[in-house]
Amino acid sequence: MGLNYAIDCRACGAHSEYHTTIVVRSKNTHLHLADHVDTECAIRCPVCRARLNNSVAEFHQQVTISLSE
Repeated sequence: MGLNYAIDCRACGAHSEYHTTIVVRSKNTHLHLADHVDTECAIRCPVCRARLNNSVAEFHQQVTISLSE
């Protein structure tokens, strides 16, 4: 199983897709990961380095997380 996430940066318009392999205990793991967004440490766009997580709402507008089998 893996975790897919896509970044659609509002600052530069870049679209980036990533896939990571993780050990999954539940089909709802991606929902729990998406619920917790750290706003103290910057998560940045890989292209323009703009901050994606100024707020939880802003993060959810720019980052999509899904679980793959």
